[in-house]
Amino acid sequence: MNGESGASRRGPIPRLSQSRSSGEFHFSAPSTPVLMNGPPAFDPISPVSGSTKDGRPQTPRVTLAPSSSKGKVASSRRAASRASNRVQVAVRIRPISRYDGANPEGVLSVDSGNTIAIGKPSSDCKRFTYDYVFEEGQEVVYDCIGKPMLADAFEGYNVCLFAYGQTGSGKTYSIQGEPGTSEGIIPRFCHDMFAVAQEKLEDDANLTIKISMSYIEIYNEKVRDLLEKRRKGVTELQSLEIHETPDRKVYVEGLSIHTVINYERIKKLIEQGNQQRQTSETKMNEMSSRSHSIIQLYLSQTHDPPTPEKRDIESVLTLVDLAGSERQSKTEATGQQFDESKNINRSLLMLGRALNSFSDGSKHHVPLRESKLTRLLSECFGGNARTWMLACVSPSSYNYSETMSTLEYAQNAKAIINKAKVNSIQQRLELKELREQHSKLTILYENEKERSKQKHLELLARAEEIETLRKENELLRSRLEDVEVTKLQVESDLSTARGEMRELLRLNSEIQSVPRKLREGVQMYIGRAKVSLKNIIEQTSNYLTLPLISDIVEHESTQPQLIVNIYPVDSKGCSTLDNIKTKNGPKELLGHRVDFVVHIISAKNIPAAFSHCVYCKYVYKWAEKDSYKTNDVADCSDPDFDFKKRFAFSKMNQGLVDYFMSDNVITFEVIGEAKLPEL
Repeated sequence: MNGESGASRRGPIPRLSQSRSSGEFHFSAPSTPVLMNGPPAFDPISPVSGSTKDGRPQTPRVTLAPSSSKGKVASSRRAASRASNRVQVAVRIRPISRYDGANPEGVLSVDSGNTIAIGKPSSDCKRFTYDYVFEEGQEVVYDCIGKPMLADAFEGYNVCLFAYGQTGSGKTYSIQGEPGTSEGIIPRFCHDMFAVAQEKLEDDANLTIKISMSYIEIYNEKVRDLLEKRRKGVTELQSLEIHETPDRKVYVEGLSIHTVINYERIKKLIEQGNQQRQTSETKMNEMSSRSHSIIQLYLSQTHDPPTPEKRDIESVLTLVDLAGSERQSKTEATGQQFDESKNINRSLLMLGRALNSFSDGSKHHVPLRESKLTRLLSECFGGNARTWMLACVSPSSYNYSETMSTLEYAQNAKAIINKAKVNSIQQRLELKELREQHSKLTILYENEKERSKQKHLELLARAEEIETLRKENELLRSRLEDVEVTKLQVESDLSTARGEMRELLRLNSEIQSVPRKLREGVQMYIGRAKVSLKNIIEQTSNYLTLPLISDIVEHESTQPQLIVNIYPVDSKGCSTLDNIKTKNGPKELLGHRVDFVVHIISAKNIPAAFSHCVYCKYVYKWAEKDSYKTNDVADCSDPDFDFKKRFAFSKMNQGLVDYFMSDNVITFEVIGEAKLPEL
């Protein structure tokens, strides 16, 4: 692994510019034995540009035979296990890193024959033998695992690779790697897949190869499409459901499948998916995967025309990067990370139980439905697939228990026997059936065409009718506006007339009453007081006691007084003295409605000589023609009036605010009449 830890190697493959998906398809049921429906009808791979002198495309030849010494040795042993369809298991030991604790000690040693010995200095060693044990770099790992997988895929077998190990053990680095010489299995695999496809197209002019892919993650037991297009305003990927076809094949409802016609295209899609995958930093890993990810490539090879010698075949390539098992005491995960860790460990536990059930060869129930991960990988263990497991481990004593658990996990997987077979594509419909279908479709097309024509004519007629109604509506709206203007003018004139009538009646009443009093020789006391409405603006007043000023010289020592209360109210008549909105000054009232009440409570110390009949009148400076009078109170120097009048201003302007703040707004007159002498 080039002297670097798996934790420092996490992250997406080389970043590329973003591009829109050139094709996205959704299926409701599959026809292949894994996650999604078989390869959709995408455009086939086209030969690359450039040619030799004889016109043949010029591309480099790719060999899928192992080139490393370890790969060549393992290739000879693989024939027997391949015939039995046994799961191939490889273990990769990463170098010591800063995540192995202070002063870590090594607990692993590799013997000849791919045997690993594990043991602490004070205990006996335990040995495990696998198909491969890697301490080398990325190229050797791909040479021993990736190339055989790709060869099987082009032969028509479903293949699966899944990486397992504790967090920070180098799984994602092994699977995806980094740009350049440190690329992982997936980028090398995809690059060689297109190169081999190109060679096959050059060798067989009748061959058509179609490749597509999907990319999902299992996060907190939710299956999510990592290639889903983000919807506006939605921050979280949609959760998808897992279903089964009548023949018990598992698929994901609504998963998108994308065409990949070259290596650059598949790199962009993988980068897009990696950017949406859930990762976060823990004490054991700077970029810890918080979900299991599954990349599936769908490969189909068809011949036109079909021949008995060459079968049409298809295969599904499943590449799984499992999230690492975690111990809370080491990762120090809390909150959401702790919940993620519990879901990760639970799904890995369910996968381990399923592996144990498959490996012991018993026929009792296999718990595949207990987690989303085991359901999606059900065909990869004991089913129709050739499967490789890459177990990544730490060599230090700090991670001894996790490493031992991983090695035992891998040992169980090694005993699983699959039932892989070549997947043949059903032959296309016969020419006669196609012609019959074409005839039926032609008739349906003509019928639909005629029906569409009739619908079009109906729509044109409806459009003309709608346009006519629209014009009539505009005319009626214009007339209605004229009526509204006339109505407002009439209401204004009527209001003016009513005001003038009230003024005439008031004047007539005064004319009738004053001469009578003068004629009868009634003596009167008139005490006046003026008040401002600042309290309406400042919201501070309670009761006001106003001294009454009169032209009559009073011999009593006590000053006559008028007690009033002027206070604002809301639309329901409730006091609003504690309203915050108007406490910031007069400008807060501009544009708002103002309601207030004038409450004449009582008068005090009215001269006894004029207490035969006492009442109060008041007028506003801005409307002196309108006056308001209380009830008469007989024979009382301290009369209680308890007279309330509410006033409303629908919209305050600057003139009204200035008027409210002036010193002389309301003039009160308390009038007391003397008792007429007896005749």
